[in-house]
Amino acid sequence: MGKRSAIIAGCLLIFLAGGVMGAENRIPKAGIGFMAGISGIPGSLLDFFLYEHPEIRGNLYALEFRSYGDKGPKSVFSGLYCLEYNRISGQGYWRIEQSDRRLLGSGDVVQWNLTATILLNIFPTSVIHLYLGGGIGIGRMKVQAEGVYVDEVGTTISQTYQLDKIIPVGHLPVGLIVNVGNHLELRAEAGFKNGFYGAASVVFNY
Repeated sequence: MGKRSAIIAGCLLIFLAGGVMGAENRIPKAGIGFMAGISGIPGSLLDFFLYEHPEIRGNLYALEFRSYGDKGPKSVFSGLYCLEYNRISGQGYWRIEQSDRRLLGSGDVVQWNLTATILLNIFPTSVIHLYLGGGIGIGRMKVQAEGVYVDEVGTTISQTYQLDKIIPVGHLPVGLIVNVGNHLELRAEAGFKNGFYGAASVVFNY
């Protein structure tokens, strides 16, 4: 019985080892990950639309899905599908035109975006390589702003502004990918998605 048990145990170990090696050597065709970063609208860009404005900055968080070609993460082209929450805000003085009343207040812009993007990987067989991409999507934008000013007789008057609408979304990313084996992707990315952003992402491929 001892010899038979040893033979059975040996066969089981060979089977498990083969399964592990097979999983390790299998080329992943998809992945799931998480992204976090910062976003905002540069003051130099806002200057074209507003005479006076505060800094507008915020954070973004996203759930990502990846798709690959026949070579897995080493494919030249890959897909990136993203569900993102993005909130930017600012507090200070606002004026659209120089002749407008100077409002002191705050504003928030919240976006939920769903995008599909194609990535072009440059030298994808390298462990570390560059990429760029282009994509489109749809989003929901909610804007809420409020401010106060004092009129000629000294009365404090408040004004509010609200917007809630569905908008198209454009996505132009560029970044750096680090492939840790076939099953882990680390990414540093910057780009434009209805605002400028910089973020980091981790993706588990399967």
